[in-house]
Amino acid sequence: MNLTIRAAKIEELESIEALINRSTRELQRGFYEESEIEAALELISGLDTLIHSGQYFVAEIDRRIAGCGGVSLSLDEETSAEIRGFFVAPEYARKGVASSVFDYCEKYCSERGVKSLFLASTLSGESFYRKRGFTEIGRVQEPLSNGQFFQLVNMKKQL
Repeated sequence: MNLTIRAAKIEELESIEALINRSTRELQRGFYEESEIEAALELISGLDTLIHSGQYFVAEIDRRIAGCGGVSLSLDEETSAEIRGFFVAPEYARKGVASSVFDYCEKYCSERGVKSLFLASTLSGESFYRKRGFTEIGRVQEPLSNGQFFQLVNMKKQL
């Protein structure tokens, strides 16, 4: 498996969104109700801004996008960054794609002086982030447009 990671291009946004929708629908199953999953897709926003900033990355295998993820660098005194929009194509789940994208993001942040990372993890991603040194700082119920709530786990990590 020849995997490369690079900055995402704005003309790939439609393909990235299709991967996110497929990933969410398949990999969130068993953690959330079907109606929660569908409504939660609306929570994913700002990818175009991340792509334009050069802070959103894709993993490619055989010229196909196999995963994606990015960071939002904070401009605060603490020098922190938020991990955002991490998804992997279902056929590449648990094959190192998400880990490779995460490692790339972590290195990107370290090179820019970031001292801490934070994120809001889905229930399906919680163990992935724990294995990478994140600790839980709280759980939130994000309201959805259909009246349901989507549980997320706020997590942080010191670099």
